[in-house]
Amino acid sequence: MAQWLTLAQRNVMRNGRRSLLLAGTIAVGTLALLLFIAYIAAGLDGLKESTIRSGLGHAQLGAPAQFDGYAEQQLQFGLERADLTRLETVLGQESHVHRIVPRLLFSGLVSNGPRTLNFEGTGVNPDRERQAFGAFQTLAAGVPLSSAPGARYQALIGKEMARRLAVKPGDSITLMTTTVNGSINAMDLEVAGLVATGVPEADLYLLQLPLETAQELLRTSKISTVTVLYDDTDQATIVSDRLQQRLGPHTQLKTWQQLAPLYAQVLALYRNQFVVFGIIIGIIVFLGVATMTLTTIYERAREIGTLRAMGISHVAIRRLFVYEGMLQGWLGALTGGLLAWLTTLLINAARIEMAAPPGRNVGVLLNLMWVPAYSAAIMCALPLIAMLASWTISRRISRMPITQTLSMN
Repeated sequence: MAQWLTLAQRNVMRNGRRSLLLAGTIAVGTLALLLFIAYIAAGLDGLKESTIRSGLGHAQLGAPAQFDGYAEQQLQFGLERADLTRLETVLGQESHVHRIVPRLLFSGLVSNGPRTLNFEGTGVNPDRERQAFGAFQTLAAGVPLSSAPGARYQALIGKEMARRLAVKPGDSITLMTTTVNGSINAMDLEVAGLVATGVPEADLYLLQLPLETAQELLRTSKISTVTVLYDDTDQATIVSDRLQQRLGPHTQLKTWQQLAPLYAQVLALYRNQFVVFGIIIGIIVFLGVATMTLTTIYERAREIGTLRAMGISHVAIRRLFVYEGMLQGWLGALTGGLLAWLTTLLINAARIEMAAPPGRNVGVLLNLMWVPAYSAAIMCALPLIAMLASWTISRRISRMPITQTLSMN
């Protein structure tokens, strides 16, 4: 085998121009696939982290019927204080739980006097909320919520809501909602700050206020859910399964994948796109190698005839062409891999901002994520395609009579 590899190497070097052209084709294919997978990986990772860190968390805990969406009144399936204490005890025993954030979800009307809008409110613990998700909450104006006694009757509202109500930090707004008993209650709050999520529709309905204030408004001591952040996203599924076993049947745990089905849909879309793109690149590489191999066979017909006349089987000669395809494939794949890695570094360093995606009003940075496992798989796959093309086309050698090949020019 060693001598055939040495002979294949000499043949590749002897036909340097053709070998470089073939290796260049494979390098371009490798470069395209690696950049595409790096773009997909960065997009999926960014979507995953932004989904989790923007407030959804790695998991949410609540009553079994809390996540069905069929409540007839507010907090119908809420958790009592005793339930919250029990959950915090169980969660505190899990070393991978990083943050525990109780929340109260409700809806109602918000008004500045002349104008009234709907809102989707969240009662939060200001300190816990800021520690868990503060880095992903952008304040367009004002200050964040505070747990200080003097800031109890303050609220954060979305930037679009503030624009439509014509209010700014320091102004007063009035909330009106139904209590857990079905009666109507209202409360005046001061606007502490404006939140810009980048999604105008979300900014139109967003409203946050301290948890105790929300409970006072709804006249209850309940909460809706407990949001949990883990210290490692890669271990989220394992930790969630372990927690669900500890929590028992009276508490339901919803993972972030279940709460955000959009991620699975985007993942399936990107996977299908990569499969189609990969097949196209594979066909291009296969046809390129096949064409070059066929041309080489006819140009080296007398050499092939001489080898066969010396008693070397056509299978061994075909193996020689396969080795040549392998060497050219590895040369192209390694070159393409190096170029893709350097291009990834350059693009990330350039900090190129792309247009805002649909539904958002904030642009995103073009970022590529190098994934060693997928990159190695692609760099191994293309040389295999080159070897397959060489083996397939070189079958013509067995059909060439020895006497005819020796007489060819």
